[in-house]
Amino acid sequence: MPRVHFRNTQNNTAPGTTDPIEAPIAVPTTAHTPATHIQEPPTAQAPTNTPSTPPTAPDPSPSPGTTQQHLRRSPRIALLTPRTYSQAALNTIAIQPLHPIPNNHVIPWTCEHFCAPVIHPVTGESITNYKKLVADPITREVWARAFGKEFGNLAQGDDATNTPGTDSIFVLTHQQIQNIPRDRTITYTRIVVDYRPQKTDPNRVRLTAGGNLIEYPGELTTRTADLTTTKMLWNSVISTTDARYLCLDIKNFYLGTPMDRFEYMKMPLDIFPPATVEQYNLTQHAHNGFVYLEIRKAIYGLPQAGILANKLLRQRLRPAGYYEVAHTPGLWKHVTRPLQFTLTVDDFGVKYVGKENADHLLTSLQNCYKLQIYIVFFFT
Repeated sequence: MPRVHFRNTQNNTAPGTTDPIEAPIAVPTTAHTPATHIQEPPTAQAPTNTPSTPPTAPDPSPSPGTTQQHLRRSPRIALLTPRTYSQAALNTIAIQPLHPIPNNHVIPWTCEHFCAPVIHPVTGESITNYKKLVADPITREVWARAFGKEFGNLAQGDDATNTPGTDSIFVLTHQQIQNIPRDRTITYTRIVVDYRPQKTDPNRVRLTAGGNLIEYPGELTTRTADLTTTKMLWNSVISTTDARYLCLDIKNFYLGTPMDRFEYMKMPLDIFPPATVEQYNLTQHAHNGFVYLEIRKAIYGLPQAGILANKLLRQRLRPAGYYEVAHTPGLWKHVTRPLQFTLTVDDFGVKYVGKENADHLLTSLQNCYKLQIYIVFFFT
């Protein structure tokens, strides 16, 4: 039996019973309508003497004075997901707004410029390159000093700023450079600069290792709490009598974690400020214009920094009675106390009943880390 369709065409209807064929009508482009989209003309109604008629449907022809638009065959992808809404709501409650950016400053739409802008005090230019900052006489002294402070923090201290060192990196001599294990890749160093007005020292420089070149043989996956776990803990706080919610983080959580194997990186000698070159005698230790560094404790950029810091946290909290739930990543509990918390990187979201229980967690962490408490929520 031949296939039967219910479309009205010039071949299956009597002459004069169908509308003339017309070219598609272009729909004016709007913010929500692609420019290449066209409007199809309304389908003509079937004549009454047709032996077989399609199922009845609402009249698609537009009402007078309106323009018909073609319906999309697939749903539009939402630009703001429920996760984005939840994060925005939390930021509104917990985070204080930063100082506004001057109106005469235009930031290019890139993540690096948007998240960490350093604005030139005269031109208003957004600068994210350390070399460009130290090449300008106006900004050279401030950012060279910030570089020396960061390098001293990672190494054995900075005399110019009286910054103590963490012994995370060590400058290698020529003989030590020759003894670098053959199975290690000497990676590069990336210098990140940003301006953080809410910090005590707003001019910040971070030295990060090029983790994409490091081949770590161990496990790299770190268990962190996802948004669903965090939401369930928030709901539990609201539904539990006398429950409170505490937000805190560990300062320099990744820094200072002992490495199970040393890594290596190098930096150009000419990038160092004169004070740092003199303090560490870098001119004598440099090889082919580069300063070679041995990483003995975790620093930013290392792919194994997260898992090593997480393992160390478990070892330090286990004697105090805290453990991570086996089948819920990032959710921690105490063996007897009415306290739970979620851990995402170095941020804690703590649910507790009774101030003495919150103090127990804070004391357990403060024995090994420096903490920063953001806010305490009271739900009634």
